[in-house]
Order: sequence, then C-alpha cells, then structure tokens
Amino acid sequence: MVIDMKEKYGDLLILHSNKEDGNMAKKYGEEADMNRRNFIEKMELNIERFLFMQPNNSDIIVELKEDVLFEENLYYKLIEADAIVSKYPNVFIYLSFADCIPFTIYDQKQKIFAFAHLGWRSTYLDLHQKLFHLFVETYHSNVEDLMIHIGPCIKKESYLLPNPEQKDLPVWRPYVTFVKDDLYSIDLRGYVVDFFKGQKIEQIHVSDIDTGSNLNYFSHYRSTHTNELEGRFFCSVGMLEKES
Repeated sequence: MVIDMKEKYGDLLILHSNKEDGNMAKKYGEEADMNRRNFIEKMELNIERFLFMQPNNSDIIVELKEDVLFEENLYYKLIEADAIVSKYPNVFIYLSFADCIPFTIYDQKQKIFAFAHLGWRSTYLDLHQKLFHLFVETYHSNVEDLMIHIGPCIKKESYLLPNPEQKDLPVWRPYVTFVKDDLYSIDLRGYVVDFFKGQKIEQIHVSDIDTGSNLNYFSHYRSTHTNELEGRFFCSVGMLEKES
C-alpha cells in the first residue's frame, strides 16, 4: 500500500501523508511532532526548511518576505494565515488536514506559488478566487502559466450538513443538493474547481481521494459521526532549488 504521496510539477513539490504515517496534529496526540519528523525524513528533506501555517478559517493571505531565507530553523516558526504566497525555493509550507481542501496555485513561469487551507468558511469567503486575482492583478501572471492542485479532501457524497448558509445563495445552488430531513450535500471541491475552469485554466490536478469515506485518511466529519479517533494528515508544498 502506498502510505504517502510525493508529486512534482517542474520545481514544485507537493507532499501528503495518510493514516499509516500517524496523526500529525498535536491537538490530537503528543506523538504528532515525531510523526512529522519521521515523514519529512522519509521524504529525504530538511525539516529545518518547513514552515508551519496556522489557519484562521478566514481569508487571510500572507506573502513571505526574503528574510525567511536567512532563518536557520523554520520548523519552530508559525505564521497565522489561511494562505501563504512564496517565491523562495527550499521553503516548504505545511499544515495538517482532515477534510478541508489542500489548495495550491502555481505560476510555473515566474516560480511563485500559494498554498491555502480551503475549509468551509474560507471557501465561502472565496479565498481561492482572491488568490487567483492576486496572481493575475498583482503578480501579472498569465492564465496559461497557472497550475491548480487540489489534494485529498472530502467529496460531496460524504459531506452532509443541516441547513447550510450556501443553500440560499444563487452562486452556490449548483453545489448544494437536498438529500433528506434538512440535510444538504455540499460540493466545496466542485465550487473551487469550476471557478478555475471558468477562468480557462487548463492545468487543474484534483486528487480522487475522498477523506470522508477513505479509511486510510483522517476525517473530522467521519469522526463526529462515528467512534473513530480524531487525527490529521500532513500536507506541504514548496519549490526545490534548481540543481547546479
């Protein structure tokens, strides 16, 4: 069984673990730090170049500054944000997930990427759209140079909520489906993907993994409906330094 994933797109490297690598969030177990260390070592990367992003379930975007390159050990540094933008190689942004969308947008020509935590609230606030407009309007990215990556997350078939706010919003109607009793299926992933398709972005990579039903992955939603213990899996994005 494959117990981790490493995807490479040019200079961009995207990582994620699964349950067999252990829980990655300290909130759900003291072993999380050791599990992270073991996973990063298995990926043959330097843990001191991994920078933790603490999401606020909002739409806060932070752009990394050049001084991050001069930090000797980033592993103990924390940035509160829902998305971090970086143009610096050998700096990996990481955090833990259990259903929310690990989202990456990457300008392959200018070598700029943003890694975001797209949860219920940040998707509702259209964080993904704000990142797209930031790249196009501020960094002057060309649409044909942009790549989108969506990691393991909960699919609409597994995500049922009572009376969600989105059901009354016209833009959300194609993504909110009545199921039964006041329960609605929410297609967060479809909402995000369709936006980028509408922007004519051709390179969109979407994981097939549904964290809500795949028992190899932690799921907050599933744990609240079963006796399964809570946990989180590791996701990280960074650019590799070019080989000389």
